[in-house]
Amino acid sequence: MNYKSPNGKSLRQIHKLKQEQKLTPRQVLQIRITQIPRLELEHLLYQELELNPMLEFREDDELNESPYETDKDREEQSEKEQLDEKLKEFFEEDFPSYFAPTDLKEQPEKQTPYVSTFAEDLKSELRLEHSEPETIRIGEYLIDSLNNDGFLDIPLEFTTEYLGVNKEKIEKVLNIIQGFDPPGIAARDSQESLSIQMKRNPLKWKLELKIIEDYWDYYKKNDADKISNGLNIDKKKVREALNNIRKLTPHPTNSDFGEIRYVIPNVFVSKKGENYEVAINEPNLPFFRLNTRYLHILQSPGDYDKKTVMFMKKWMDRAIFVLRCLHTRKKNFRSVINYIISKQKDFLEKGILFMKPLRLTDIAKATNLSESTISRYIKDTYIQTPRGVFHLKYLLSGGIQINAGAISTNVIREKIKRMIDKEGKTPLTDREIADILKKEGIDISRRTVDKYRNQMGISSSRERKRERKLYE
Repeated sequence: MNYKSPNGKSLRQIHKLKQEQKLTPRQVLQIRITQIPRLELEHLLYQELELNPMLEFREDDELNESPYETDKDREEQSEKEQLDEKLKEFFEEDFPSYFAPTDLKEQPEKQTPYVSTFAEDLKSELRLEHSEPETIRIGEYLIDSLNNDGFLDIPLEFTTEYLGVNKEKIEKVLNIIQGFDPPGIAARDSQESLSIQMKRNPLKWKLELKIIEDYWDYYKKNDADKISNGLNIDKKKVREALNNIRKLTPHPTNSDFGEIRYVIPNVFVSKKGENYEVAINEPNLPFFRLNTRYLHILQSPGDYDKKTVMFMKKWMDRAIFVLRCLHTRKKNFRSVINYIISKQKDFLEKGILFMKPLRLTDIAKATNLSESTISRYIKDTYIQTPRGVFHLKYLLSGGIQINAGAISTNVIREKIKRMIDKEGKTPLTDREIADILKKEGIDISRRTVDKYRNQMGISSSRERKRERKLYE
């Protein structure tokens, strides 16, 4: 349809159809419960317990208690006092009316896991989430360049010149590494470290982030007056923000870097006959169940006013939804673990030299879950097996093709380590190690041997020779 504008020009009205898909609040809640990392889930569940009156904390000794009246009690009620159809279906389908974060009867003692170096952890996370060779090459170089405080203290221009890659690509990979834990890792100074930490929750740190990015010099001088005048806000709020900033640790690796870590495993794998059984253990998550006191209102609606009954029905519906989402999350997590165990059965039976290559993409295809969801499940997850306690990421690795099939990079690293451990007075060079591996059907270059050796924190042959002379 054409129209004339005041100046006589023709105007045309164009209709466009645009399809948009918006998530409902319930869909958002489902995604959060089933996909977020364990620490975030812990905070979410405690918030839900405070918000929802139909959920209550539950002690271990209450496991066998029924959260609703017995069948006999309900039979004695009139038809109009029965639970509505939706609630009856929930209880009749044998679905748990409580959330138990652990499959274990007793909590185990803390264990000392297999501890890789800090650099190995970062490189492992990089290789798990990214497969592009160029990204991995740049990322591993940046990780090797971090100092003891976790800072990247070399100019990016040096990296650009050394690797022959443009600065934009290096900055893109650096941003990837800065998204890893601990928060602030690979920052170039304290200011950037604090900024990175705050940007993980920008709404919570809105004022603090503004101070760090725009008033850094005044922050270092603790000059609340100048910051208050510059931002035109109350000085009291500025002082509160400054105190909040000081609670953060500007040095990513902190002073406890390198200390022995003790952990409570999140997954327990035990052998039963020819098979392996998996028990999930997430002790930081709360035990809770449906609130028995308020559930009585829904069992006897005739004894209460309609407004109260409708209020409790609304929260009961949400409580059931949360329990179903947690059940789905645990089911998905278990399927990820079961697949990893099935692929690494030879490792559990025979040791490290029998570990199979395994990537996130393989698990995603087998479990029909996204790689990002699996990555969140694996993050900060330790597994206790008959072979020892490991970070779950240790069971995942890339691989290379050889005549006998694919071989895990973890296996190659272990072979290199064993060769060096058994070498005589004359240390093996990287070229000699590559030649020995080639005779075993593993055709990798000298530079690859050098890379794997550095990842394990093993010195070069020249340095090992010098070290031995010092002890002779």
